[in-house]
Amino acid sequence: MMRTTVSNTCPRVGMALLTTALLTVILMMALAACGSDGAPSADQGDAHPEGEPAAMIEPSQLISQDEAESIIGHTLDVVEDTEEERVGLKQRLYTATDDMNALLQIGITQQAAMPPEQTQTPEDLHRAITENFDDAVQVDGIGEEACFATPGLHILESGRYILVAVGNTSTDAARQKLKEAGRVAVENLRAALR
Repeated sequence: MMRTTVSNTCPRVGMALLTTALLTVILMMALAACGSDGAPSADQGDAHPEGEPAAMIEPSQLISQDEAESIIGHTLDVVEDTEEERVGLKQRLYTATDDMNALLQIGITQQAAMPPEQTQTPEDLHRAITENFDDAVQVDGIGEEACFATPGLHILESGRYILVAVGNTSTDAARQKLKEAGRVAVENLRAALR
């Protein structure tokens, strides 16, 4: 079930909503591509060493509105928070009211947000993206693993799969924004997990 909370409406969110839909579809395709024999993955990566479940990380903990504005270079509104419980995905979309192409979307897939019957891990989903997208380009220095692939920067860090999108990713300027956003998200995730 997908839950959506709209905190501010903007007439120019068509591109942003398309990005949200694309992110959800990609994760659902990755989930299907992973395959499963019904057994949980041995590496659950989303628990404390003592075996306690890890705290739920919210997208706003990875990139705040102020950080998103600094990265994108526009005043942004929080347009939408969405959740796709089946794959443990939580997303936040920031978009500018004065430029429909100025947006930043941050998503985090984590075991703590997945239903107990889900046998695929965030690592499985990230691996499916990197293995199934022909256009995936590895990015060094961000998280444990990272790559550019449709629709943005895919990052694996601390047992969590992070996806950052800024709209069109074909330009060097957009990829620099994605790298900056990825570094911020990983740094903030590591801080939240301490």
